[in-house]
Amino acid sequence: MAELAVSAALVLLEIAKPLLSKVILQVDLREIQSMESWLRYMKAFMEDHPDLKKSRRLEDQVYKVRDIAYDIEDVLEEFMLHSPPYLFHNHGISRTVHNILHQAYHGFPLNAISEKISRIKRSIDDVGSQHRFFANGSSGAGPSSNSRNRGPHPPASPLLLDDEMVGYENEKRIFARQLVDGEKRLLTLAVVGPGGSGKTAFVKNVFWKRGIRGRFDCHAWVQVSQNFQKEEVFVNMLRQLCGSRKEPYPIDDGTNTEAKLRKYLTGKRFIVVLDDIWRKEVWDVMKYVLPNSFCGSRIIVTTRSSDVASMCATSSPLVHELKELEWLQGWTLFCRKAFPERNGECPSELKDCSKRIVTRCEGLPLAIVTVGGALSQIPRLPNEWESFLNSIRCETRDGSSLSVISNALLPGYMDLSSNLKCCFLYFSVFPEDYSVERGRLIRLWVAEQFAVRTDSKTAEEVAEGYLKELIQRNLVHVSNRDFDGKPRNCRVLNPVLNFIIHKCKDENFASIFPRESTSRNQKIRRLSVHDNCTHLPRDIGFSGVRSMFLLRLLEISTPNFEKVLRELKLVRVLDFQGAPIQEFPKDITRLTLLKHLNFRGTKINTIPSSIEKLSYLETLDLKQTDVTELPKEISHLHNLRHLFAYKYSVDDYVAFDSVQGVKMPHGIGNLTNLQNLSLIKVGKKVRILEELKSLTKLRKLGLTGLRRGHGKELFTSIEHMPELRTLDLCSNTKEEFLELGEMRSRPPLSLERLYLKGRVKQFPSWISSLHNLLRIGLKWSKMQHSPLRDLRELKNLVELQLVDCYIGGELIFEASSFKKLKVLLIEDFAELHTIVVQNGAMPVVKQISLRRCPRVMIFPLGMENLAKVEELTLYDMAQGFTARLRKNGADRAMVTHVPVIHSFTLRNRSWSFENLSESFLR
Repeated sequence: MAELAVSAALVLLEIAKPLLSKVILQVDLREIQSMESWLRYMKAFMEDHPDLKKSRRLEDQVYKVRDIAYDIEDVLEEFMLHSPPYLFHNHGISRTVHNILHQAYHGFPLNAISEKISRIKRSIDDVGSQHRFFANGSSGAGPSSNSRNRGPHPPASPLLLDDEMVGYENEKRIFARQLVDGEKRLLTLAVVGPGGSGKTAFVKNVFWKRGIRGRFDCHAWVQVSQNFQKEEVFVNMLRQLCGSRKEPYPIDDGTNTEAKLRKYLTGKRFIVVLDDIWRKEVWDVMKYVLPNSFCGSRIIVTTRSSDVASMCATSSPLVHELKELEWLQGWTLFCRKAFPERNGECPSELKDCSKRIVTRCEGLPLAIVTVGGALSQIPRLPNEWESFLNSIRCETRDGSSLSVISNALLPGYMDLSSNLKCCFLYFSVFPEDYSVERGRLIRLWVAEQFAVRTDSKTAEEVAEGYLKELIQRNLVHVSNRDFDGKPRNCRVLNPVLNFIIHKCKDENFASIFPRESTSRNQKIRRLSVHDNCTHLPRDIGFSGVRSMFLLRLLEISTPNFEKVLRELKLVRVLDFQGAPIQEFPKDITRLTLLKHLNFRGTKINTIPSSIEKLSYLETLDLKQTDVTELPKEISHLHNLRHLFAYKYSVDDYVAFDSVQGVKMPHGIGNLTNLQNLSLIKVGKKVRILEELKSLTKLRKLGLTGLRRGHGKELFTSIEHMPELRTLDLCSNTKEEFLELGEMRSRPPLSLERLYLKGRVKQFPSWISSLHNLLRIGLKWSKMQHSPLRDLRELKNLVELQLVDCYIGGELIFEASSFKKLKVLLIEDFAELHTIVVQNGAMPVVKQISLRRCPRVMIFPLGMENLAKVEELTLYDMAQGFTARLRKNGADRAMVTHVPVIHSFTLRNRSWSFENLSESFLR
């Protein structure tokens, strides 16, 4: 309950140390060191004693430790708030003058901070000495042998009987066939899924069939779990193997259990289930005792980790991922559990409520079975069931009828490090069914200091690693992926969200309104306002809030909102994405410690010059706002890493002027920490292009309004950006040429995404050397020669967007080109009449979109050989072209293998839709 607060205080202490050494406080620095020592002790103690909450005698002390840690965090941030910002005054005279004025204004608060530190020291003494706290703790909850790797072992989940299993039918057939397929090698199969997905039940319903076990000489099922004890597992396995053959346990001959196991299994055809493996290191131990005698033996592993599953399985086809059940499958399972006396038939008066309950379970078998079982004991009255639905959020806590869901998720949570726990709990600030963009989430975690820079990685890269691990552990759900396979948006499933919210209350991690019932004395750390909450309670203090979110609000009380902003003092994050805000709130610019400011999708249209006061600001997100120009003071934000300021306005199709950038004053070269900068309107300001060479950390650069004569300065600057991953260039007008031939010495070889919008005389040769390029968009280029011959050199290209980039009549995808291409867009080719796909071209392409090519009358030649195509979409293609793809049309045979074929036609500013899919036309 206090672990996360203690960890946060330690991180902040590391950041504040350099400032502490420069400012003289009226307190002995040894007291600061003593606080640090106490925090480190408490962190280690709580990691070694994860069950402290189970001891009522210690629970109150743990809450006190948490509050002290928060007090330490508060006082450190108050110190940073009132300390001289050394970083921003490099000139000696200006620094001296500033410090004199700063001391006059901030001297009293700094003295008050000294008094607060002394009070914290007394609070630590009141809790008790380290020795006394440890003595009390160790008597109430024994230390674990492996810190975070040990958590409370949950009671067994309800096992589905074979006739209750719903879904995974095809997966079960494949799984059973792989167990008895006659392959003589030792094979390892892995079943992976989140807690509650039914991994153990899935395996048991195959393993315990006599027709499966009877094919093997001996068998064993061992529970590995988090608390892996090698000798205990080996002994248990050997006892089961012997017992399955009605043989006695081997006599003690002086050899260890590992040797006995290998000896016993040699020459036998065995099947062993290793249930619930958590780490790769455990598999490294287990695999050496299971010999490969080429007798057709099988090992089955269940795990929550995709990484572990991939490592254990002999090959990728032997990895079976249990995803969420389809809605109809979930409904069938629910009805079987909730209405056993009616043979699984739901009464009509309960159907509406029951469907909403099943939807909330989001296909998680354990949640469906548990909820259905609980409802089977509740009177069949609509009011009773509505009441149950409304209480699901709080019914996952200990002792409730649904606590088994929490028990299934708890081990995965306990296995996380402090930083990963914070990242996982952070999903609580978002509403149900809310998918958050990957980049936004990562920037938030960095601003919250969950992810900090290391010697070899930026803070953002560390945060990317955290997200990847949470996904691999099956705790976070990927809503959709980008073209390169990376998560684009992610969320947690509703049953997981309920668990997280319950944990947040224990840790005082976040407060959600209108859901939250918060006491007057509670210190709110993160405030998230959702949906229909227009007013916040007046008797609650917000001075300690570190993060504030406004999500899915249709309206907002301006006086109430302004009151909360005036109370904020130590806030790091203000995320108002999509909120009904019309103007930039003036109180924000006094929030000195602010790191993350997100106005994306709001109606603000100006940024005040006073924004220069936000000297710690790292992210400024103005995407999809009405801001068209940034003040010159923006160049004073030396810590700024991410600046997004552009707006898309799309009616029917993306046009040349669909995206608008912002005007940027001189001084951009001062922002040397920038990683993302998009979109800046260059216009006639060549000096901006020259200043870009100072931005050596840029990973994304977007420029619009490029003119003739800009090429040399632009590419000279780009050559100084070794980390550049995304480059987006747009000319000033649709008819103006982009100067792209100046990149001669050092092209940006790290580029993964390249977008060129505007006329191009000829394809730049340097682009063919970008072997890391994954996506390229050529739009309105109007080249005389087809770019495909040059583009084929891009061996790793995954997505190709061609929009009015060529004025010829033929596009030929040559044999064996574009080996990795998955997405192809061809749009707005006025003269194009023939598309040819030669043998072996685009062998793995999955999505093809043809748009507004009026002279293309026959289906692309050779496209019938593209066996991997999953989706073909057509927009405003010629009527004759579409007619040939309809049932019995001349080209219908060329697309029968494509599962989804959709055609859209724009008439009178409205779209008409035609489904040409084979399944629909049957």
